[in-house]
Amino acid sequence: MPISEGDPIHSNDYSTVADVIERRRTWKVLADPISPRVLPDELCDRLDPLVLDAIVQSGWAPFHYSRNHEGVAVPWRFHIVNSVTCRKLAGKLPDWFQDINPNNKLPAMLSACGALVLVYWLPQFDEETAKQKQVQINEEHLAAASCAVQNLLLLLTAAGLGTYWSSGGFFRTAEMSEKLGIDPGEKLLAAVFVDYLPEEAAEGVERIGGKHRESRSPHSKWISKVDALND
Repeated sequence: MPISEGDPIHSNDYSTVADVIERRRTWKVLADPISPRVLPDELCDRLDPLVLDAIVQSGWAPFHYSRNHEGVAVPWRFHIVNSVTCRKLAGKLPDWFQDINPNNKLPAMLSACGALVLVYWLPQFDEETAKQKQVQINEEHLAAASCAVQNLLLLLTAAGLGTYWSSGGFFRTAEMSEKLGIDPGEKLLAAVFVDYLPEEAAEGVERIGGKHRESRSPHSKWISKVDALND
């Protein structure tokens, strides 16, 4: 049946959301930790609350099972690190982790971002001893937290900010959780670096785009219809 003008695909909401999904890009933004990027106070005063609100709205992600940890049902936790603390962290990393590779990009990313949002998920069962149903519940918690991360990326894109979803590196370690005062039972899913000036060509600031965007296969390669059953 052909799509008519009255169908949802022609609504403004559908078009807006589809456009934001397509526009979302991965941008790794770097600056020299010796001479970090300076962001105006008025810019941070304006955008820090926006990032917080985007996190709040991201919490409308669906979740299948109540995690019910410390009275909180959702299986994710968000921790915000502002730009001032990010710059301090950039300087601390070589002291805290003496085996850090000189080519490690975390200090440079911490020296350029407007904010860092650390997103953790909460496994409910020990992953080494969990039974099949318990493994499924853990997977549901992880999937739900991933939905919350995607919500955040899309909202920040809609707000005109740049984002980079990092796996976290040293932020995944128990040592870092202790330094940041984060519950060791939380498992890092995403370190989202937020660029407050994605259009600014600033001296000493480097931007690297995501390497997989142009390698996506046509949708015909990864969508199929199930219209027959095998007995």
